[in-house]
Amino acid sequence: MFQLAAEKGASSWLTALPLKNYGYLLNKQQFSDAIALRYNLTLKDCPKLCACGEPYSANHALTCKLGGYVSLRHNSLRDSLANIMRTVNCKDVQTEPILLPVNGMQLPRGTITGDQARLDVSARSVWNALERAFFDVRVFHAPAPTNATKPIPAMYLAHENEKKRAYNARVIEVEKGTFTPLVFSTSGGMGVEAQRLIKRLAQKMEGPTGQRYSDSVSYIRKRLRFEVLKTTVISLRGDRGPRLRTHPVLIQELDLNLEPYG
Repeated sequence: MFQLAAEKGASSWLTALPLKNYGYLLNKQQFSDAIALRYNLTLKDCPKLCACGEPYSANHALTCKLGGYVSLRHNSLRDSLANIMRTVNCKDVQTEPILLPVNGMQLPRGTITGDQARLDVSARSVWNALERAFFDVRVFHAPAPTNATKPIPAMYLAHENEKKRAYNARVIEVEKGTFTPLVFSTSGGMGVEAQRLIKRLAQKMEGPTGQRYSDSVSYIRKRLRFEVLKTTVISLRGDRGPRLRTHPVLIQELDLNLEPYG
């Protein structure tokens, strides 16, 4: 956990001023939970069981799909990235663009070829003026069983390569564009490809806004870090509905007398 907390950008929320206009705000509970996650401390006043029936823990809460918090974390980050691209004057910024149909084109094994396949964000004027660039976001939880045995750099690389196997060839051959997987962790780190995009967006921000490059990089890192952090701590205590029954409902347990008494 300490290695994850030491990643570049993971600690940026601790030094940020609590500016509401920038979204740099946490309430007392969220701040306490964020500190507990950072130092692997026990969360206080949490249920013993998740609504899905599994024993509750921070690691489980950050990977449990019940309640939609995994999607919330992903979508919030996707929308923030799209908004930043618009801010720095990228053109034709779209979220969830539908890819062009493959129409029988032979693509490498493992490529997603469905007609309604989508990526998270597309934009022009990111890497060059006219070329359309596509991006797909993933936020993973490092202590999850599928990640825990890997070194930290290998976690990011594995997720980036998985995205590239699925979409890179299709984007290059069919869309004639570029594809960049954007991989982040719940602890605040990010993969090499995401770091490259942040530097590029900071360069573009430097011109129209007059901000220094270093300040632009810091702003983008903090904004994305807070998006991941807030959606992460929300998932720890967010409502997931009533706890699921552990056994099927039997017909003899039901009261089928729907007529009022008397």
